[in-house]
Amino acid sequence: MYYKDDWDQARQRLEAFWQGEVIDRCCVAVFAPRRGSQLPPFPELQHGPWLGGLEALADDDAEGITRWWTDPEANYQRAVTWFENTWFGGEAIPATYVNWGASAGAGFFGSPPQFRKTTVWYPKVIADWDTWQWEFDAAANRWWRTIWDITAYLTERAEGRYFVGLPEFGNAADNLSLMRGMDDLAVDCLEEPERIAEAIDFMDAWWVKLHEPLYQLTLAANQGGGVLPWMSLWAPGRIDQLACDFSSLLSPDTFRDVFVRDIERMGAWMDYGMYHLDGPACMRHMLDPLLEINCVKAIEFTPGIGAPPTLTAEYLPRYRRIQQSGRRLYLLAQPHEIEPLLEELSPRGLYLCTQTDTQDAAEDLLAQVTRWSAAALRREGR
Repeated sequence: MYYKDDWDQARQRLEAFWQGEVIDRCCVAVFAPRRGSQLPPFPELQHGPWLGGLEALADDDAEGITRWWTDPEANYQRAVTWFENTWFGGEAIPATYVNWGASAGAGFFGSPPQFRKTTVWYPKVIADWDTWQWEFDAAANRWWRTIWDITAYLTERAEGRYFVGLPEFGNAADNLSLMRGMDDLAVDCLEEPERIAEAIDFMDAWWVKLHEPLYQLTLAANQGGGVLPWMSLWAPGRIDQLACDFSSLLSPDTFRDVFVRDIERMGAWMDYGMYHLDGPACMRHMLDPLLEINCVKAIEFTPGIGAPPTLTAEYLPRYRRIQQSGRRLYLLAQPHEIEPLLEELSPRGLYLCTQTDTQDAAEDLLAQVTRWSAAALRREGR
């Protein structure tokens, strides 16, 4: 692979990760500015320069801002700029996708995306369930056709140089939290459960119908597998993100009663279901229900802005529970957190994602992770 000449070794480690095993070290993705790059460092190397160039547009240039988000060639050029100036160390992979936030499906189903210089927003549109009708025409829907066209454009030009992931359509709960509003949706969980069930049925059916052709479209570019791009994660089959960020407002019982059906239906399409667990509240209250769901093969934890970092004592017992359940564990970590994490966790089925300021530092870190993983395996008696 042009932007990753050690892909064959990375693929072997990723296959071992999905089997809950380890070759020589845990999986670790280390992003760094490529040696010789003349560009300023990207603020978040994991996601790439998604907002690069928007600062040059006027705040009231709605046409220009929309074109930035929706033009296939502009999306391609930004991705190539990122690939050419980034070193993908360890299991980090050059992967791009249509990134309209985590709930692009809300745009398909009636909440027109509002393209801004810092994000894409989906406004509240369901004011009254009695007057709301679920409708979607894949052939005519502007936003679905745009996402398809960009994905096809990126795929056609990949030519073995990079991977192309699927866009984040979002789960039913989080899409509804935008379309209905979080406060109203929370009340609906108690007073209008049949309305939510209807919405989940509608969204889930289309979620699968739209994902399968996209998966087939990108299959060749993805070495016969699938990619979850924002996690820089490849799998030898269908993979996507399972999530329910809205669950932070729910009790575990309400989550089970109302939204687990959504997760199970999306997960049934996947070979490798990766659950995105967002924030300490979700970690505290939703881990037990998650460990009851068979299609959840792996769990990724994001502490979130303002929360205690990944290496925090209160999280460690829960990390161990995830591993002990036989599921894979994915963590976003700072370089200084990796050694102490490997003193507490098994390298088997573990993926750590980080970034460094230089390629030299990234290469040094990879060598250290190999030593720390070996020490961890010795402690396990391996």
